[in-house]
Amino acid sequence: MKGASFLVSLFLWFILMSIVFDVPRIGVFPLILLIFAVLIPSPGEIEVQRILDKKNVRIGEVITVNLEVRVKKGIGLVFIRDTIPPMFEVIGRPYASFFVLPWRRKFKFSYSLIARKRGKYELPKTEVYSFHVLRVHPTRWMLKGESVEIVVTSHGYLKVSPHRILRASMTQAIMYSRFGPTTTDFKEIREYRPGDPFKAINWKATARVGRLLVNEFEREGRKTVMIILDARMEKLGSYFENPLEYGIKLSMILADFYLSLGNNVGLYILGQGKLVTPASSMSQRETIVKALLSAGLDKEETLENAFKNLEIILRRFSPAVILITNLTEDVTSEITSLKRDLVIIDVSMYGEISEEGSLVELKKQALRKAAQKRVIKWDVGRESPHEVLLKLLGVVE
Repeated sequence: MKGASFLVSLFLWFILMSIVFDVPRIGVFPLILLIFAVLIPSPGEIEVQRILDKKNVRIGEVITVNLEVRVKKGIGLVFIRDTIPPMFEVIGRPYASFFVLPWRRKFKFSYSLIARKRGKYELPKTEVYSFHVLRVHPTRWMLKGESVEIVVTSHGYLKVSPHRILRASMTQAIMYSRFGPTTTDFKEIREYRPGDPFKAINWKATARVGRLLVNEFEREGRKTVMIILDARMEKLGSYFENPLEYGIKLSMILADFYLSLGNNVGLYILGQGKLVTPASSMSQRETIVKALLSAGLDKEETLENAFKNLEIILRRFSPAVILITNLTEDVTSEITSLKRDLVIIDVSMYGEISEEGSLVELKKQALRKAAQKRVIKWDVGRESPHEVLLKLLGVVE
């Protein structure tokens, strides 16, 4: 109401001047101005439409955000601002101000975001501030538009031909039977295909959706791979780049590959206690990706605790276990105390300082030897995840 106070003060000064100079009409002008100011509303009935060119991105990709603002009534200043999660780098300005007039009621502006860390993030509703043209009415604050969920992954979905990779590795890592006898383990409900037995039809699901659906069960001979991702690696490196981020990317690739072969694939996140039970259904890939997007260190947990939590899974499926970690003295000590056979992928970010013969590499070699397990070294600066997969194919049985 600063504008109203100013106009009232101005009106009183004009009254005083009209008395002093004996010109009564002078005091009418600020009064008329005050009346018009009160009658003119501040900008209102504001609509904000926010359009993102993509909502599922990889780390480092750019998202373009376009905002369109419509003001249906009032005259004054409108200030628009988006609140950006700290995991995004902003290019441009996520805010803008416009002066609204009867013939200028539509405005547009845009900015860009660069994803810096994987996960699911919410871009909240847009903040809108409305200021009266003469500040007679109070400032209005409101939230407009819709909140948007952005999913950032370490990599895009892989288009990998497992048979090509198997030929390149000159070995068959995991074989399974697509046509073995069915078990009592339920897999999923899917659409009917010619050749499906009549007794497999799920009549309730068929009646609900209006097309033939059948129950599918797991088949004997299917192998199982259990991926254990050590989230304690998050303590190493920076917030945006650490061994855990690379481990997540590799976990996605391994899960995608083994699922494409028809194997059961499970996931356990050490340090978070999150378990995805092994399965080979079409939805398993999405379930694993969802779990990996939220992977992080939430609690203190040892490798021994993890295997106790997995005891039922290990006994039921007898899986090949792949541990993705960064070998340190503590981790190596935990591994040597395990009686369970497993394959270890040692995620190394040391780069050039870990050249052959360097102290770092000699230390790492000693830890790999002390682990007394099959260890695959992954130098993230020199090898791609696909090269690690080729190494792994000759080891996992």
